[in-house]
Amino acid sequence: MSRTTAILALVQVLLVVLGFFALGIVLKGCGYPHTIEVRWNPLAVLLREHGIWLLFLPLVWVVFAISAQRIERNVFSPRVAFITGLSIASAITALFLYAAIFPYTRPLLFQAH
Repeated sequence: MSRTTAILALVQVLLVVLGFFALGIVLKGCGYPHTIEVRWNPLAVLLREHGIWLLFLPLVWVVFAISAQRIERNVFSPRVAFITGLSIASAITALFLYAAIFPYTRPLLFQAH
């Protein structure tokens, strides 16, 4: 395993763990799960309750990256593996940031007719 692969895998794991705890802090600060006055963002609830499963994503990516370094053909190239690893890290960051910034919506008091 190359140094770049190891560092990128550790960054992905760190992003999942930090995002999971940060989202938990935000949701608890907003009153989750006891506050009834708001409608919880389904993505935020899903990531908080099952987000730890995202730790398997870096593991699968490492297997792909190691295969790409050994095979070096078409889709299995180190460059594609690196771009995929960066994309996964970006997606993890975007998901947890969106869920932490918009953890709930308030229902409308008056409905339009």
